Amino acid sequence: MKSETQAYHLAKMMLEQTRYPRYELTLPLVAVRKSKLKKLAVDDVLLLGLDVLEFVLMDGERSCAKLLLKQSGNMYELEIIDFTNKPVKQIDSKKYKTLKLSFGTVQSKVLDVGHRIDTTQLDLMKVTLVSEGKTIAEGSLVNVDEEIAIQIKKVK
Repeated sequence: MKSETQAYHLAKMMLEQTRYPRYELTLPLVAVRKSKLKKLAVDDVLLLGLDVLEFVLMDGERSCAKLLLKQSGNMYELEIIDFTNKPVKQIDSKKYKTLKLSFGTVQSKVLDVGHRIDTTQLDLMKVTLVSEGKTIAEGSLVNVDEEIAIQIKKVK
């Protein structure tokens, strides 16, 4: 019995250990009216003004790299197209809030242009909307008239 408990705790500790740095995978930050965020409801569609699915790797409040989704055989990978190590600009306005659209975390040893990151651990259709460090909603990616948008599935 004791050995099973020890094995369980050892396995849990190994899962928590990271070999490579972790980054948050997001879409580019968007500015949204505060009044619209307060009225956010299930099945609302949030147009992002993007026609290309471009991602950003973030480390805290710093943007580290820009990525594009590439098909490799029957799988998809994220390819780094630009290395940017700069702070993210937050909008300081009475009418607008900065909205971060997060897909979760990825690990990558290398952040060089052309490097590819595996996406098998991520559900790229599920998006978490974060404002001022707080999760405000969850949604999924949708295509509206050839424009990328998010359909709200759950409001917190």
